[in-house]
Amino acid sequence: MFDRLRQRLRAIRRFFNRTFTRGPALLRRMGIPFSPVDPQRRGFVVVQIDGLSYRRMLRAMRHHQLPFLNSLLKSGKFKAHRFYSEVPTSTPAFQGGLFYGSNDNIPGFQFYDKRERYYYRMGYSDCAHRIEQSFQKPGLLKNGSVFSCVFTGGAEAALFVFSTLLAPQRWRFVFRVWDILLLSFLNVLVIAKIGLLVVLEVLLGVYDSLMWFLQRGTIRRELEFIALRVILTIVTRELITLGAVIDIYRRVPVIYLNFLGYDEHSHVRGPDSAVARWTLRGIDRCIERIYKATLFAEREYDFFVLSDHGQCAVLPFEYLTGETLGEYLQTQLDGLLVESHTQKDSRGAQITATLEGLTRLERSMPRLFRRPIRAYIRRMQKKLLKEQAQEDLDVLLDVFVVSSGPVAFAYWTHIERPLTYEEIEQMHPGLTDRLSTHPAIGMISMRTASGDVIVKSRLGRAYLGPYSVRTEGWLPFDRSPNRKRIMEDIRRLTLYPRAGDICFWGAGSPSGNVSYSYELGAHSGWTDDETGAFILVPPHITWDFSSVRHHTQFYDFFRRYTLEEDFAAQEAQRVG
Repeated sequence: MFDRLRQRLRAIRRFFNRTFTRGPALLRRMGIPFSPVDPQRRGFVVVQIDGLSYRRMLRAMRHHQLPFLNSLLKSGKFKAHRFYSEVPTSTPAFQGGLFYGSNDNIPGFQFYDKRERYYYRMGYSDCAHRIEQSFQKPGLLKNGSVFSCVFTGGAEAALFVFSTLLAPQRWRFVFRVWDILLLSFLNVLVIAKIGLLVVLEVLLGVYDSLMWFLQRGTIRRELEFIALRVILTIVTRELITLGAVIDIYRRVPVIYLNFLGYDEHSHVRGPDSAVARWTLRGIDRCIERIYKATLFAEREYDFFVLSDHGQCAVLPFEYLTGETLGEYLQTQLDGLLVESHTQKDSRGAQITATLEGLTRLERSMPRLFRRPIRAYIRRMQKKLLKEQAQEDLDVLLDVFVVSSGPVAFAYWTHIERPLTYEEIEQMHPGLTDRLSTHPAIGMISMRTASGDVIVKSRLGRAYLGPYSVRTEGWLPFDRSPNRKRIMEDIRRLTLYPRAGDICFWGAGSPSGNVSYSYELGAHSGWTDDETGAFILVPPHITWDFSSVRHHTQFYDFFRRYTLEEDFAAQEAQRVG
């Protein structure tokens, strides 16, 4: 009886929304196109809070930093699951697995391909685009929208997505000029709110940077950090929230958005810092707006909130030792030229990446805007010629070091195939022993001639085979409750063709948890804070997320929404 009454009230509410509200009804009166996908099919909305671990999520709820999510949990509208986020604990690997069911050969956020002689940094549009083109399975987000992610997942509309950053697909829905003006007028309060929040965030950023300088005596990256706070904490967050709400009203069946603010602020200040926790309040308010929009939508949605990984508090290798990992390797490899990614990430590389993105942007822009973009491209091409004249160093380069947070890779670039432990020892006797006993290196891993992986640390070593493991002494991950999974992940990652000839792991070093980038919060490694992620799901979803072992399992779960049978509706009916 109560179920029938609840369904009747829901139907009345939806009729009222279709007819009178400024949500779906307004868009319909404006002539803005709705999704052609059958509105009777159940959709889903996934909100990702980048970098927030399960443990810190619970603590944020206790400290009233996620009050709306906490209220949903307490009221029984959500269930919380902790799951193991496989190594590498990085967003490209997670979203590759979730969006395309494949994240093999993505060893981190940054890496190098020896065969292609190509340096991948997933924040670059051309690099993310190149990786996305290599996926074989259909994208999870077909007919949907995606906001602020690494890949599009096959979505028809993508905004602030790295793989299409300079060629966004948002205008495929073709809003007319008066549509944009009318929407802007009706959302004048949202625009005013963004303006006020920007001013507030700038003032807070200046104050925070001043206090940081007084405490630490350094202003490294502070101006960049203030800009980052404004862009990610306010502008991007509010725009993707508004975009998601509009697409919910447009009945878009699949919507995925990622809030980056907490993760980025944690990198700079640490995952437990006041500025990182401050961003969670704003994210929580945005999630509330999106969730409430699903209640007034013409399509039934299942709503999910998840994280891709956590973050670990770290100290930079450079801060501890006074030199970068590349500079340290240079002292150990006499006669060889070692270059780190900070040098490789030169102005010439940046200009090349920008030119490729601008070329794609120019092709997708209306004709009116193409001429000034072409003029800017010609100007950039002239600059590139000057830079390339000074960048012939690659021909002489012997070893290239790439950092991906607490995991770093060293590549011997003149040998196209991956090197083995035995070959490295033959070329540089005693090198691996010196590296594994360094006070700011937790352990190193390498391929062996037999096809297995060897792990060496200050106090022990391990031989990781496909069916057996042999350990000697003590290793940094021995006390972890996920020890077996960690060894499997280290073996898998080390054997990736794009992983380094030597893989460096900073966690568990004698100096504490170490990052090979200059940051105070990091991920990509194996610590419990990094692998302990979460997902909040509606109560009628009975799938056991705590059993997740690989990111690709999320792809298998969410793909059920796109099958002929409506999996989510069946689940709801069965449980109800």
